[in-house]
Amino acid sequence: MLPDNPNLGWLRKQAKIRLAELRKANPAAKLAEAQFAVAKEHGFASWRALKAHIDSLTLDGQIIESARKGEVDRLTSLLDRHPEKLHLKVPPYEASLLFPAAQSGNIAAVDLLLVRGLDVNYREKGDNTYAMHWVAAQGNLAMVRRLADAGGDVIGEGDDHVGGVIGWASCWDGCDDEAHRQVVDFLISRGARHHIFSAVALNLADDVRRIVAANPSTLNQRQSRNENNRTPLHFAVAQNRPHMVELLLALGADPLAVDGSGLPVAVYATNPEIDLPVMRKIREMTLAEMDSAARGRRPLNVGMMDLVAAAALREWDTASAIVAANRQLIDKGGALHLLSKRGDAVAMEWLLKQRANPNALWAHWDSDVTALHLAVMQNHIEIVRLLLSAGADPRIRDSKHDGDPIGWAQFFKRLEIARLLQEKDDT
Repeated sequence: MLPDNPNLGWLRKQAKIRLAELRKANPAAKLAEAQFAVAKEHGFASWRALKAHIDSLTLDGQIIESARKGEVDRLTSLLDRHPEKLHLKVPPYEASLLFPAAQSGNIAAVDLLLVRGLDVNYREKGDNTYAMHWVAAQGNLAMVRRLADAGGDVIGEGDDHVGGVIGWASCWDGCDDEAHRQVVDFLISRGARHHIFSAVALNLADDVRRIVAANPSTLNQRQSRNENNRTPLHFAVAQNRPHMVELLLALGADPLAVDGSGLPVAVYATNPEIDLPVMRKIREMTLAEMDSAARGRRPLNVGMMDLVAAAALREWDTASAIVAANRQLIDKGGALHLLSKRGDAVAMEWLLKQRANPNALWAHWDSDVTALHLAVMQNHIEIVRLLLSAGADPRIRDSKHDGDPIGWAQFFKRLEIARLLQEKDDT
């Protein structure tokens, strides 16, 4: 039970005390673990739930909670008694009350706030968005329409993800259903226009062709830093849009383009099929380089993606020539990691027979990991078995989270993989 008049300062102090206790047994214990323990001790499922409860005990918290739940009568009563609270800012990014009210789905709550004077085009300070962005992301056509009818900007350029309202309605995971398509159609009817990423997300081939014809440089356009500055081709692979992958390549997209971390399109592939058109394009470039090197009697100039593409396409003679020209492509890792993430067991078996190191660390975005980490993350159990049989060590830790593949399996709830890894570690 919580004490009378609990506050976050007291709870944070309790979490720090608990962290010190945890670190006596486990020096690597994290603050989040201590916070979770404190929350459970007081009957809450998470630290966030505990914090939300404490916040709700204040006047501001009651007003925000009533807006978040769309409780019109309670919100009306609170604002009638405390009209100065109409313009209070909602943590953590100083949103207006219109944001939680709109996301509650209760149009009456939104009408209440609009009638009392809240700005429909107020931007919060986190993602620099309107409430319109968030309800578009929910696929809530009725709420999008209500905000638009109140003067809401349906274009919404300038958000931190550089997607505009149409991007928020289409470019997140789970936005490819009918509800989100209806929101997009409505936005278009009110003056919004597709950009290359929204068109790719919705498999709109004619729109993609139109956009690229008007400005070919859009093939090299980048998403924001929040999406790691991906190109449209990276995005199409990440969203599992095979027709878009084919179309973008046909229109001239660079198969060797890298994202903001310098990583290729293949890093976004989670199965061996989605980026095969990319591999074929790279293969064409590899063969041209091999022909040029032979004519000029010079060393072959090849890189990791040449090897990945050859292995993915089962062109073993080409792959062998690449390894002979640059043995470091096998020794330093990268190729094995990408093929592990894609779940390509056949290609990995070939690399392992060439003595690829199953325990090599490689920079996957902002963390050095093994191929086993990536197989665990993607739930490729057959790849995990293959790597273990090749001598992969399940206790090598990544450089960011200090987690080994066993820990990753537990975190991602890969129970069968966790059991396999633990059995290997116990032998």
